[in-house]
Amino acid sequence: MTDRARLLLYCIADAAAALPSGGHGGGSGLLRIVHGGLAAVASPLAEPGRVEAPAKAELLEYERVIRAQHAVADVLPMRFGSVLSGEAAVRAHLDEQRETYQRALTRVAGCVELGVRALLSAPPPPTEPETAVKPMRLSGAAWLEARRRHYSAESRLRDRCVALEQALVAKVAPLCREHRTEFPPPRPGEPALCSLYFLVPREQVLAFRAAVSSIPVESQTDIALSGPWPPFNFVA
Repeated sequence: MTDRARLLLYCIADAAAALPSGGHGGGSGLLRIVHGGLAAVASPLAEPGRVEAPAKAELLEYERVIRAQHAVADVLPMRFGSVLSGEAAVRAHLDEQRETYQRALTRVAGCVELGVRALLSAPPPPTEPETAVKPMRLSGAAWLEARRRHYSAESRLRDRCVALEQALVAKVAPLCREHRTEFPPPRPGEPALCSLYFLVPREQVLAFRAAVSSIPVESQTDIALSGPWPPFNFVA
């Protein structure tokens, strides 16, 4: 098959979903491929380089298409770069993943994703630089103490992330279906980003926002609420 037969997938929905028709995705008209009770939204991929090295505008357009579909129906958003070689391959993919997609659609039915990001200030740096000094130039006791300080600071940041998660969940538990938390290992001396994602019924979005805004936040924490978004973090 030629590259022009390749299709870029945007999202998966129930076949009965009233998805918007027309519009454009990546410069080509959208296709709605219905098969086995599911519908895949895709567009022809004329230039393979789009996937390998996408421009920012193309990523934003990809997200815009998914958000437009999600505005009117429950969808499972795909990651940019999900490409199949034509409509037959899309139908085969829907056959192969039918049970997975149907379970995921049940999971996110009627919901949007809201995100809470908290920037936790770093503890004061140790008096002696750790990264600039190689372990072999420190005594064993000094090196162990340096590592203890490093992990103690990381542990304090992690404890603050857990405390924030608990405070949020205590407030919004009746307003969300589920949540997940990301806390990448912080770098020494730098603020740490704690990201929480909530699967919220569409009708509870305003109440969820109000609940989050009422949570007391310590002065060393910057917190921001984003969304609603398609449920990117709840489709696996």
